Parts: sequence; structure tokens; C-alpha cells
Amino acid sequence: MRLLLTIAAAAMLAACSGDGGTPWTLDGWDVAGDAPVDASVEGDGPADAPVEAPDGVDHTGDLDCHQDIDIVFVIDVSTSMTWVLEQLATEIGAVWEYAEAMSAHPDYDPAFGLVVFVDDVLVTNGGEPYASVGDLQTEFNSWRAFCSTNAQPGGSSCSNADCPENTLDALADAAELYAWTPGALHVAVHVTDDTFKEAPDGLCSAFTPIPVRHTYPETLGLLVDNEIRVGVFAMRAGSYCTIPPDKEPGFFAPWGSYPSIPEATGSTVWDLDRIQSGEISLTEAISGFVLEEWCTDFI
Repeated sequence: MRLLLTIAAAAMLAACSGDGGTPWTLDGWDVAGDAPVDASVEGDGPADAPVEAPDGVDHTGDLDCHQDIDIVFVIDVSTSMTWVLEQLATEIGAVWEYAEAMSAHPDYDPAFGLVVFVDDVLVTNGGEPYASVGDLQTEFNSWRAFCSTNAQPGGSSCSNADCPENTLDALADAAELYAWTPGALHVAVHVTDDTFKEAPDGLCSAFTPIPVRHTYPETLGLLVDNEIRVGVFAMRAGSYCTIPPDKEPGFFAPWGSYPSIPEATGSTVWDLDRIQSGEISLTEAISGFVLEEWCTDFI
């Protein structure tokens, strides 16, 4: 079985204007108006409901579907994220087994990949899926240790000295540089406890900034073009160095005149505080999200 972990998910863009003047629209949703939001937001809709435990569940025969599944984890590996990497290293085996059990078709081949970021970005394993769950666990453990360094995964010399991290380039690189399987369900699992900036702003330091390479609408366009559905785990109430509502734009709320990333990709957002407290299971949330999206049309 291949593993391709990409923490990104996408939805169909109906129209997009980069000049900042024309409202950005989704199919059936206009951010300038008062139309209802279709995406599930944790705490406000279906995403808040309990997810059935995935361990040991065989979904063979549940659906007349044998669609492959690509799951790419897009993970913030800044200093405050050690506990997330530790939990993923411990629990990724259950997600892997769950994905394997979803179909017994001989050609079914789920895949997992990983993208890590702070102020710059690294697409791990050369953009290829991991060969085994053990290989992926080893990778998560190595980045858990990296979290204590304040270094940049992409090799930039600037030591991380600011709160925002590079969500937009991480998701864009996941969309463009991972070996997505044609016709598969493309899922990106994006995990961060900080907000982000867009091009042409810089990150890390005012003296030696790392430039953000993508604007918000550019990243949304890449996710949609590659039919990536992005499930987001983010802090609603703020992290160690930010306070509400800094965490909401782009995750729990629109980014200016553009819909949030989960909204734009027809996906879900969870409050990372509730994962850390144990109120919501990270493994069950990811597995339930994959099952819900499997064999459904991309928005």
C-alpha cells in the first residue's frame, strides 16, 4: 500500500478575481452577500457530532466504490506544535489501517504524504508517498524533535521569531509538488496553531524576512484546480502569542472577501484546543472526514 499524506483539500471555484474589487464567489455562495455557508464548521454543524471509532472497522462493501485515497498532512512544526507531532506519530497507524480497510478491491491503493512548514516549507520524501506506516511514524518523530529548535524546515537561515506561519505556501506546495493519484480522493489535513500572511508580506523577521510566495486566492485556486479537500485543525481562541479573533480569518471565517479555506474546498474545520484537551479525537476526526468525502463529487 502506498501512503500519500497531504494536508490539503479543495473545492470548486466558480469565479475568482485577484484585483480586490470583484467579490470572490463559490458555486452557490457569494462572500459579499448573506447566503448560507455550506461547509461544516466544528462546533456549528455536523463536524461537531461524534465520529465512530475507526480502529478495526472494515468498511468493505459499505459503498460500491473503490476510489483510491491520497491523504497529505500539512503540518506546522514550530515550537508550540510538539504535542501534535507526538500524537500523530502515535495514532497514524490507526488512520492507515482505517484507510486500508475501506475497500478490498485488488487495485485499491491508499497513499499518505507529508508537508512541513514554519516560515518556509519542505515537501518531504521528495513529494512521494510513504512506503509504510513505520516510515511515516519515523518521519513524524523526527519533526517532533525539530519542533524545539526554532529552525526552518526548508533551510532558511532566519530563526523563527514571529507568530504567523506560512500556511499558504505550504498548501500551495502540497497542491503542486506532491504526486497526487489521478482520480483518487485528494485530502489535505492542515494542522496549525497560528495565523498566516499572504504575498507580498514576509515572515520570521523584519530584518531578514522570508517572503510569502502566494496570495490567498492563488492558493485557493491551486487547491481547487487539483481537487484537494482541506480539513483544517486550527486554534479558534488563539495560541501562545495571539488572541481572538486573530486565529479565525481563513480558517473559521472569511479572509477579506474570500471564503475560508475549509469553506472554499467544501471541507471541515476543527478547534485544535478541543483536540489537545481530548474532547475530540484527532484520529477519529481525520478518519471520519475521509469516509464522509470518499466517492463524492468534488464541489
